[in-house]
Amino acid sequence: MKKRFCLILLSFLLLFVGCQNTSTKVSEKEKPVRIGISWERDFSMDNIPEDPKAYIDAVKKSGAEPILLPQLKTEEDALKALKLVDAIILTGGEDINPKYYKEEPHANLEELKDDRDVSDIILAKTALKEDFPILATCRGMQILNTILGGTLYQDLPTQYDSDISHRDPELIDFAYHSCKIIDKESKLYSMLNKEDLTVNSWHHQGIKSLGKGLKITALSPDGIIEGVELEGATFVVGVQFHPEWHVVEGQDEYLPVFYMLNDYAKRNRDSK
Repeated sequence: MKKRFCLILLSFLLLFVGCQNTSTKVSEKEKPVRIGISWERDFSMDNIPEDPKAYIDAVKKSGAEPILLPQLKTEEDALKALKLVDAIILTGGEDINPKYYKEEPHANLEELKDDRDVSDIILAKTALKEDFPILATCRGMQILNTILGGTLYQDLPTQYDSDISHRDPELIDFAYHSCKIIDKESKLYSMLNKEDLTVNSWHHQGIKSLGKGLKITALSPDGIIEGVELEGATFVVGVQFHPEWHVVEGQDEYLPVFYMLNDYAKRNRDSK
């Protein structure tokens, strides 16, 4: 009788442990996805600059968990970083060194940060190899174009004839202009569900020749490329504008950009 009782008790214990394990697995899947934000600079979490904070706040507002990625120097560093997150954002910032697209510096080239170029390029190349979900904004889209063999206008005001201001000459606030999504089959159109947008703008560089495998999804009225996607990739979307600032400034019609990134981040996480 004792033996039988022990076997019954053991069965209940195994069933209980199994239920606990299942519960743990379910709760893991229900956790917010983790979105990696590319390295800008090391700074105190008590004093976050406004640009990275905008990405952090937009990611949080979309229901995901923002993770600030460290500076990367090797592919091994990048692989370790990708294990911490489920998708990445390549963020805006400084000019990209034209040596990466085999051009001499223009006279109006602005501040360069070679350590950041190295970190972003390694992160982007490794993420592409791993078919990792990528949202690339402003400089991030230009990094994406560069590593795929494309080139950039180093100084739009002198290299591209246009009556549109892509950056406030006083460098105080965003410029704004219209933008048209030209590809209704694109993920960008699926996110925003309309062709005509008004977007913020803060860049004096832009895509000149398109990188291999990229398709244009959006244009400004003067023909500057405002959106790209990588054909054959699960989710690689680039925009020249700053959806994070649109969200932070209360324009929730841009939140679907982050919702879709989160959706592909979840698929990536669940496939591991």
